[in-house]
Amino acid sequence: MKRKLLLLLTIGFINTASATTPKEIMNNHLIQKAGKVESVRNLGNLYEVVINRSYHKQILYVTRDGKYIIAGALFDSKTGKNITAQREKEINRINLAELPLQDAVHIKFGKGGRKLIAIIDPECPFCRRSFSYLKNKNVDLYVFFMPLSFHKNALNWSKKILCSENPSKTLLKLEEKGEIPTCKKNKEKEAENLLKKHILTAQLIGARATPTFVTSDGIKIEGLNRKELDSYLKEKK
Repeated sequence: MKRKLLLLLTIGFINTASATTPKEIMNNHLIQKAGKVESVRNLGNLYEVVINRSYHKQILYVTRDGKYIIAGALFDSKTGKNITAQREKEINRINLAELPLQDAVHIKFGKGGRKLIAIIDPECPFCRRSFSYLKNKNVDLYVFFMPLSFHKNALNWSKKILCSENPSKTLLKLEEKGEIPTCKKNKEKEAENLLKKHILTAQLIGARATPTFVTSDGIKIEGLNRKELDSYLKEKK
């Protein structure tokens, strides 16, 4: 459903005598139940409250008088720009220096160049489509696996790719041709340990679904969002 200017969902009430200052908002029990309070910012008629919910930061709004807590998207009434979505990208920016790229499966598409981190499930159909999309781009892709529980082969395939003779080629063969991966002898334990690191990296990024991408400047792109990916991967003139 198209949201015109402002989508507001009231999720709770605060006593009007409270939440009149940032400190009081941070101490409010309803907001604390929503997640760990990272910051409170005065926007004029509203307070912006950033909360951390298991590796993902979210925004709530509190009315100036402290009467309502609001969850939803805030839009600029003149431009129609989704202010909340843009702000959430900023507060969830990833520090690439914290990511163990040496543990990733590195694939060079085209001439390479633009760095892109991907969190995938090897059995995920949308991940497969993302490989079809990326094969015509110039990008250095760094893949971490996050096998989803409802894909019966995902965990096993992730391990087998990581302990194969050439993980990059093995992953491409699976995604492009459907070839089932095979593991090198006596490498299973090593692959299990490496997969644990991949899953921890996905949690650090705050990936909630596959595919999830992270650009070189730390911006997270959830899903196969061609518009955002095109904008990031476009050739510089």
